[in-house]
Amino acid sequence: MHDLHYQIGFSNPATQLIEICLTVRNNTESKVQIQLPSWRPGRYELGNFAKNIRSFSIEKFSGEVLNFQKIKKDLWEVETPNIAEFKVIYTYYACELNAGSSYLDAEQLYVNPVNCCVYIPNRMNEACVLEIKVPGQYQIAIDLPAATEKNQFDCTNFDRLADAPFIASAKLQHQIISTSNHHFHLWFMGDVKPDWERLNTDFKRFCDVQVDMMGDLPASDYHFYFQILPTAFYHGVEHTFSTVCALGPGTKIFKTDFYDELLGVSSHELFHAWNVKTIRPSEMLPYDFTTENYSRMGWVYEGITTWYGDQFLLRSGVFDSKRYLKTLNDKLNRHFSSYGRFNQAVAEASFDTWLDGYVPGIPHRKTSIYVEGSLVTCMMDFILREKSNDTVTVDDLMRRLYADAIKGMAYSKERILQHLQELSGISFDSFYESYIEGKSDFEPQLEQGFARIGMKLEKSFLLSEAEHRFGIKLQETAGQLSITMLAPGSPAEKAGLMAGDVLLACNGRKIAQNWSLLTDAQKSIQLHVFSKERLVQVDLAGDDLKWFVSRTVSMNPDASPAQRQAYQKWAHQDFPQ
Repeated sequence: MHDLHYQIGFSNPATQLIEICLTVRNNTESKVQIQLPSWRPGRYELGNFAKNIRSFSIEKFSGEVLNFQKIKKDLWEVETPNIAEFKVIYTYYACELNAGSSYLDAEQLYVNPVNCCVYIPNRMNEACVLEIKVPGQYQIAIDLPAATEKNQFDCTNFDRLADAPFIASAKLQHQIISTSNHHFHLWFMGDVKPDWERLNTDFKRFCDVQVDMMGDLPASDYHFYFQILPTAFYHGVEHTFSTVCALGPGTKIFKTDFYDELLGVSSHELFHAWNVKTIRPSEMLPYDFTTENYSRMGWVYEGITTWYGDQFLLRSGVFDSKRYLKTLNDKLNRHFSSYGRFNQAVAEASFDTWLDGYVPGIPHRKTSIYVEGSLVTCMMDFILREKSNDTVTVDDLMRRLYADAIKGMAYSKERILQHLQELSGISFDSFYESYIEGKSDFEPQLEQGFARIGMKLEKSFLLSEAEHRFGIKLQETAGQLSITMLAPGSPAEKAGLMAGDVLLACNGRKIAQNWSLLTDAQKSIQLHVFSKERLVQVDLAGDDLKWFVSRTVSMNPDASPAQRQAYQKWAHQDFPQ
């Protein structure tokens, strides 16, 4: 019997209240602190999960309530003089369904223990047991080893419990994909009919490629949990032995575009089993669940992972060049159409995830550790390949970092630069300063790297002519055309237009799904807009097409034999005809 015993269940799913009890034995302290995590790994911002706790009490086994007080938003202290055993009893409101939340309804109990399980800080390293109280017809999808009692599971310590999401339901659909050394479990929850044959083929391909590249997998059994929602949704959260992916709508999941998203998030999250769950920056080894874990290495744990998530689909043959280029061009568009790249370096963006990393934020302030980090990885890989004639790649860096992690070593900027210099024979200091800690233009490096493998990076105009000419981005909602963004220094900004303005008329004619017709080839226009509930007339004199210009990469049909060979080494498949 473990001295720490967690019990999770429910009485009435309609209330969406999960009932949790932590039983503590062999206490020797006169005062004990009870902590709830403030954030969860995978989302580097404070979650303040304590706001979901209700009817909190600490009791003796007899039912007598002990004297306790709340000393921080998610920290309690209880007086336990000569009290060896007690229980922490509370309910947790679980009404949010995404890849990192907890949720309860009539069909399922879905729990991420990191958001709802308290712990005793000085006993975090003790083994514990998790007991899940659910109806007898429920199946439990969980990556923890079973204990001796039914629906009980062993945890080596609190970190292991926190990293073990589970779904309990009578409606789970399950299949195992086996390779020579591993079992990959696919669990589907929701209104969906999985295409098991297609899933088996594609998952085996990209899972095998990842394991082959890294040498092994930290887990012999790995679990993919899919929460399939009725509405459009895309979210994934990594764990060492599993991932949760929330996707929707269920009716379209196995149609091409949506299925590619399922594959993309699955490949991305699986690589996290190595990169961030095992390979960690020094600031996160170990995790501190009580406060921000600031790091400037987000380009590694999210950017490199984003790069590899798509790369593995290409290398495994799950994606051909056309499907791969679609995902790559999406990232290029997000980078080059964002003016935030001039104002924030990717290392700074990593630090600021704790500030506003997961919301739009103020105009043109931010970059993305996912997008910019993946493109930094791409450029770094191109340089390594060019300098070594394709004998050294970012793969080698990741294998080195994994070897370090197995030895208990976290990484730092200095350690990464050391590995890169040893692998390539050249210093990456200036590269790091320019593209990771600085805001240098990515285009020359990307253009050169893509050209080496027979691909062309070219300007791309994805908006209407007028949007490029005047420097505005527009969105039509419920028949109204409104401004979502203005380019800094653009004619639209200089004229006094603002984000949120609603465009009513152009050159005296009502705007009604005719924007392009009214504005194409017009060097100047007169607009009537609602701005802050006022009717305003604005005269715009445009520039030649130069605002919000993106970039697109495509295959070069005139690629040389050397370029085609370099592509084959990069993509692990032949140059497309």
